[in-house]
Amino acid sequence: MNELNNILFAVYTTVLITIVTSQTPSNNTATASNSSENNYATSQKSVSSSQSSTKFVTNENRNLKVALTVDDPSFLKVKEGQKIDKGQILTDNSIERSRLTKQRQSIALQIQNLKSKKIPKPIAPNPPSQINPIPPANFAEEEAAIAQAQMKLTQALSLVEARTPLLKSENPERRAEVEKADAVFQQAAQKVEEQRQLLQSMRDLKLQDEIIQHEQAKLKALEGEQEQARSALKQAQAKLNASAIDQLQQLQQLQIAVRIAQSELELAQSRLLASQSRRQMVEYAANVNAAEREQKQQQLQQEYNRQLQFYSQALSDRDYQLAQLGISLTAIDDKLAQIPIVRSPQDGFIRRIQPWTGNNGKYSTTVIISDTVINKPSNPGASSSTNSSTTSTGTN
Repeated sequence: MNELNNILFAVYTTVLITIVTSQTPSNNTATASNSSENNYATSQKSVSSSQSSTKFVTNENRNLKVALTVDDPSFLKVKEGQKIDKGQILTDNSIERSRLTKQRQSIALQIQNLKSKKIPKPIAPNPPSQINPIPPANFAEEEAAIAQAQMKLTQALSLVEARTPLLKSENPERRAEVEKADAVFQQAAQKVEEQRQLLQSMRDLKLQDEIIQHEQAKLKALEGEQEQARSALKQAQAKLNASAIDQLQQLQQLQIAVRIAQSELELAQSRLLASQSRRQMVEYAANVNAAEREQKQQQLQQEYNRQLQFYSQALSDRDYQLAQLGISLTAIDDKLAQIPIVRSPQDGFIRRIQPWTGNNGKYSTTVIISDTVINKPSNPGASSSTNSSTTSTGTN
C-alpha cells in the first residue's frame, strides 16, 4: 500500500510538473527564495504529515525547488551535486522504518511458525477385545475316583464286618455299615418304584415317545443303581454273617485293607479339593484380569479425555496468539503507513540544499533539483562551509 501511494504521488508530481512547464511565466505564482536564487514560478504540490512536509516549485528553466520539513535533518538522503533518478528517495525516516520492518518480519515469522506447527490430535483408545469365557467346571474324573475309592472302602469294611464276628465279638460299627447299605438299597428301591409309577402314568397319559423313552432310560439307570445297592447289601450281610475262623493275622490284614481303602479315598478326595482349589484360582485370575482390563480401559479413556482437553486448549491458545500477532501486525502496518517518504519526481542533479531552519521541533530546508550537470565548486572550503552552516542551522 505504501509503495502504491508513493508511485501515485510520483506520477502525480510528474504530471503536475509537465503541466506547469508548459504554461507561460505570466500565469505562474511567484514564490520567495534565497537572495542568491532567481524567482521560481509555477504550480505547487505539498505533502504534510506529523514528521515531514514537502513543497515542489518548478521554474521556467526546469529547475525543481523542493521545500522539505522533517522532524530530524538526518531524514535527508541526498547531498549537493548528487545525481538522482526519478523516484529516488529524498527524505525518509529510515531508522524507524527499518525498526518497524524488522519487527514486522519477526511477527510475520511467528505467525508463519504458529500456522505451520501441527498440533497432533489425540487418538481414541481401541475398544477392549473380547475374552473367551473360561469353560464350566468339571470334576467328573475326581468324583469317579472318589466313588471308586469309596466302593473299595465299603468292600473292605464289609469284609471286615463279615469276618469280625468269627474273630471277635460282633462289632456294632460293622452292623451300622450293613444298615447303611440296606438304607441305600431301600432308597434305590424306592426310587425305582417311583420311576416305574411315573412311567406308567406317562403311558396312561399317552405322552410323546421321546419323553417315555427318556424316562425308561432313567429307570434302567435307577435299576442298575438298585442292583449295585443290592449287591453291596448282600456283600455286607455275607461278610457280617461269615464265619470268623481266621486267626488274628487275617483280621489284621483286613484292617490294613480298610486303611488302604481309606487312604485311597482320602487321596481321591484331596485331588478333588485340589481341582476345586485350582478352579477357584482360575476363576479368581479371570475376575482379576477382567477387573484389570476394565481399570486399564478406564485409565485409557481418562487419559484420552485429558489429551482432548489439552488439544482443545492448544488450539485455543494458538488462535489467541495468532489473533494477538495479527493485531500487532496491523498496528505496525499502520505505523509504517504513517511514516512519510518523499521521492524525486524527475531525474536530475542536486543543485543546492539550503541551510536547515528549525521551528517548533520541525526542521525545514529547500532542495533544488536541476536538469543539468552541476559543476563542483572551485573552492572546496566554500562547500564545507555551506555544509557546516546547514548542519548548524538544522540543530537549532
